[in-house]
Amino acid sequence: MANFEINGKEYELKLTFDSINYLNSGEGGALALVGSVFTGDLATYVKIVYAGLKHTGENFTYNAVQTAVEAQIEAETLDLDKIMKDGNEIVAGSFFYKKTVDKLLKNEDTKQAMEQLLS
Repeated sequence: MANFEINGKEYELKLTFDSINYLNSGEGGALALVGSVFTGDLATYVKIVYAGLKHTGENFTYNAVQTAVEAQIEAETLDLDKIMKDGNEIVAGSFFYKKTVDKLLKNEDTKQAMEQLLS
């Protein structure tokens, strides 16, 4: 599972009912989320990390997560490649979304293109 460092400590990013409910409540719902993950959308990545940290009980604020993402980009430790890989691992690879994502990637050319992009 993907990890994220915030406040000097590394945490596993994990989706729970609460975090999935949060992610799906955005405009366009679950399918829009999956599309944004595929494109490596930065705002979506911040939301995914925030949602993935909910299970820790640390009560991180959205702004604290956004600041940590900004700092990692400024330090050149977080780039589009990692954003896409982590987003796909956390969302597209999760039990809740996986069957639907697999259906969206049923076209072999599309699936191969996505796999190449994430390798």
